[in-house]
Amino acid sequence: MYKEYQNGMEFIKENDQYLSENKYLSNFFYYDAPLLKEINEENYAIKVENNNKKLLALKVSSYALMLYGDKSLLEEMLIIIKRKKYKCDKIMASSIIGEELMKISKSILNKSYYEFLGMDFMEASEFSEESSKLVTKASEEDVNEIYELLKGFIKDCHLDDVAKLESVKKNIDKYRIIKIDNKIVSMAIFSKNDNSYHISEVYTRDEYRGRGYAKKVVNAVKNEILALGMKATLNVDKKNPISNHLYESLGFKKIFSQSVYYVKKSD
Repeated sequence: MYKEYQNGMEFIKENDQYLSENKYLSNFFYYDAPLLKEINEENYAIKVENNNKKLLALKVSSYALMLYGDKSLLEEMLIIIKRKKYKCDKIMASSIIGEELMKISKSILNKSYYEFLGMDFMEASEFSEESSKLVTKASEEDVNEIYELLKGFIKDCHLDDVAKLESVKKNIDKYRIIKIDNKIVSMAIFSKNDNSYHISEVYTRDEYRGRGYAKKVVNAVKNEILALGMKATLNVDKKNPISNHLYESLGFKKIFSQSVYYVKKSD
């Protein structure tokens, strides 16, 4: 049994309880759903349900198709997507669903997927070491420099995002930085998500890497979050053992893995 929704808010309203079971994993659904205003080949929302199991799909133009739920219903979901001729060249899902996707997509969609970017979602709830005095709050005079560094971060992480100067200005009070010789060498930002704060945009200039600056920034932000009585979370590339080790040394533990999957060009 499946249901299609006419807009994103209808989708969220009906499935909020189910999505709330794992707000970490379903977070992007809440960001993208309000953007879904009409249904077409690049914009759609579907629920597949069977024997108390559910699988949700949300696709908003220019963004990846997001899947959330039980992998046992993936075959039925892909059949619906094929029949409706909906686009799904890029998919974001838990690694559990992604592994199933790579197994069955060829036989259903006549296209194969590969893991383009795999991320481990990590969480910390305890202090591990004192904050470095090198880490300071960013100010308005740092906006343009952070904006340029953000471009480097997006490029290094192979993200589809676009750096926005206005967004940096709006959130400048949430950036933490390290300056050496009056130049920002490392930075991070944090934002609130329910009962946690998420750390992102962790970036160090190429010529200053390997000196522990990123660790100092992340640790200081983590301590600031914990002092507020909240948990600290972040995403890290599964294929980057250095970053994984860095965050584990600060007390972060993996909660789940989530990946973005692309269609193989040969297909």
